[in-house]
Amino acid sequence: MKQPHWIANQAQFSETEFQVCNPADTRDVVGIITLGDAALVDQAVQSAKRAQPAWAAASLETRIAALLTFADHLPAETETLTALLMREQGMLRSVVSREVQEAVKQVRELCRVAPAELESLTLEASDGQARVVKIPYGIVGAIVPWNAPISLATAKLIPALLAGNAMIMKPAPRAPLGISRFIELVMRCVPAGLIHLIHGTEAVGQALVTHPEIRKIAFTGSTAVGRAVMRAASDTLKSVQCELGGNDAAVVLPGTDMTPHVDALATSAFRRSGQFCYATKRIYVHRADADQLISQLKTWMAAQWVGPPSDPQATIGPVIDRAQQARLTQLIEDTKASGVTIEAYGHWCDSAEQEYGCYVRPHLATDIPGDHPLVLEEQFGPLLPVVVYDDLERVFDEVNRTEYGLSGSLWGDDLSTLQRLATRIEAARVFLNSPRPLGSISDQMPAGGLKQSGLGWEKSVYGIREYYQYQSINWCA
Repeated sequence: MKQPHWIANQAQFSETEFQVCNPADTRDVVGIITLGDAALVDQAVQSAKRAQPAWAAASLETRIAALLTFADHLPAETETLTALLMREQGMLRSVVSREVQEAVKQVRELCRVAPAELESLTLEASDGQARVVKIPYGIVGAIVPWNAPISLATAKLIPALLAGNAMIMKPAPRAPLGISRFIELVMRCVPAGLIHLIHGTEAVGQALVTHPEIRKIAFTGSTAVGRAVMRAASDTLKSVQCELGGNDAAVVLPGTDMTPHVDALATSAFRRSGQFCYATKRIYVHRADADQLISQLKTWMAAQWVGPPSDPQATIGPVIDRAQQARLTQLIEDTKASGVTIEAYGHWCDSAEQEYGCYVRPHLATDIPGDHPLVLEEQFGPLLPVVVYDDLERVFDEVNRTEYGLSGSLWGDDLSTLQRLATRIEAARVFLNSPRPLGSISDQMPAGGLKQSGLGWEKSVYGIREYYQYQSINWCA
C-alpha cells in the first residue's frame, strides 16, 4: 500500500518511492511512501497560513472539543495502529499497544490543563492596566522519530493545536505508517488545512527548519541531528524545542537487595531492544554487591526469547534495520577487542528469521571501566554495561561525565536517602527504585533533557507552554 502525503486533507504522491520493510523479516514490505521536497513543504505552509487564523480565533472550548472527539475515536483504532507499528518497527505488541493507550491519556490530560494554562493575565494599577495574552506561533514544524512515533507526535501536535497553531509534521521514513494513520484520525476532527504530513528524508527536514514562515520547530532525535536543527533554525530565529539522546544511568546504593527490582531494571534496558531515549543504558553497582547483581541479570537475560513481534513467545524483537544491526554488531566486536567481557544471552524463537531479520541478541558487558565508550556513549541497542564502583561519593562524578542529561535512576532500601541523593544525578528526570515514571501523576510531570539531551519540555502544562508566545496589551486607566 502506497502511503500519501497529506496537504490540506488531500492525499498527494511524489515520484520517488521508499519501501518500508519489516525489521523482523526484511522480505516483508509493510508499505511504500513517496518522498517529498521543499516545494511540497511550501505548499503545506501556504495552506496552513489560510487555515490557522480561524483556528486561533476560535474559542478554546471549540479546540478542546475537537481534540476530545479525536481521543474518543482513538481507542477503536488501537488494534490497527498496533499491527502497523509492530510490522514497521519490530516492537512487541505489549509495547506499542501501550503507546497508543498512553496517547489517549496524554490528549485528555492536555485538554484538562489547557484552560487554566492558556488564560490571559490581567495587570492593574492606579495609573494603568494591561492584559498579557498567550498567542500562538502560527505554523509549527515537527520532526518525529521512528521509535515511539505515536507518543512523540501526540506530545507535539496536541499542545500546538490547543494553543492555536497549525502544524506540518515529518515522520521518520523507517516507521511512517502508524503515525500516518494517527494523523489521518486527527485531521478528521479539526478544520482542513491545520495539519499536514509530508514524508521524506533530510531534504524535507531541512525545508521545514529553514522555511521563513514556520516560526517554531519541535524535534525528537539524536543529539547530533539536534545540533544541526538548531544551527539551521538560527538563520530565521525560530523557537526550537528538542528532546535528544540519553545515556541513562542506574545507580545501585551499597548493600541494596536488588532481587525485587531486577525485572524492572533489566526490562528498562532491553524493552524496545534498547532503542528508546530513556532506556537504562548503564548500571553502577558497589563492588561488594556486583557479583550478585550480575548473576541476577544473567539469569534474567538467559530466560529471554529473541524473535518477531508476531510470535507470542518473543520477549525481545529485532532492531530497526540492517544499518542499526551492523552498527551494534561492530560495537560488540570493538568492545571485545578492548578486553571487556561482553556476552550474549537468550534463546532464538523458532519463528526468528535469522538470515533476513535485523536481530541483535541481548548482551551484558562486565569488567568494564567507567571511561569505556560503551559506558560514555549512547549505544541505542540491547547492550548493557555494568560498572563496578568503590566510593559512592565519587560515582556521581562518573555518572555525570557524559554530555547527556535525560533521565536516570537510583536504587536503594531507604527512600529518604534516595530522595537526598536524587539531585546528584544531572538529569531532567530521576526515578527512585524504578526506571520510568510512576503513578497517575506521571502525565503531569515535565519531560525533557538537561545538558545536551534537549531544550524545552513536553507533557501537561509544560508542553503547552512551548507553543505560545506572550503579547502585552497596555492602556491608561
